[in-house]
Amino acid sequence: MLNALLVAVIFVFCVAVINGAISDLRTFRIPNWISAVLLAAFVPYAILRWNEIPLLLHMGLGVFVFILCIVFWRLKWLGGGDVKFLGAISLWMGPPLILPFVLILSLAAALFAGLLMWVRRWNAYIQHSNLPAMVKQLIDRAENHACPYGFPIAIAAIAMVPYMSS
Repeated sequence: MLNALLVAVIFVFCVAVINGAISDLRTFRIPNWISAVLLAAFVPYAILRWNEIPLLLHMGLGVFVFILCIVFWRLKWLGGGDVKFLGAISLWMGPPLILPFVLILSLAAALFAGLLMWVRRWNAYIQHSNLPAMVKQLIDRAENHACPYGFPIAIAAIAMVPYMSS
């Protein structure tokens, strides 16, 4: 029974993370309700794993990442939605998963931003192509150095899911 509940809570985590990535790709915004769902879903996760996870360290890391990302937001390196999204996801990672999460996130973000920078060279051709409007908007916004970091954040978070239940 507890395993089924844990799987259900992790499923909610996955759905929220994927919604955050899709929203950021489509609108360059991550709604607050997604971060709120991630924070709220952590409560049953912590209750189900109370004897296995260092709860205070999970909370401390979540707050630390959130504060660090606020600095990045002030420097205009991240958007406000990314800050809340990343802080809420970091709460789930805790000490054992935060370093692999940040490593995967760094690699995914560098590859994604690099790809956007490379592809924007052909923006004029892309805008007149038959590609979906979402792709055209993504490349067009990259012209102004905008990057929906919610997508690489979600990739890193989903990569950690197999380790969250063990």
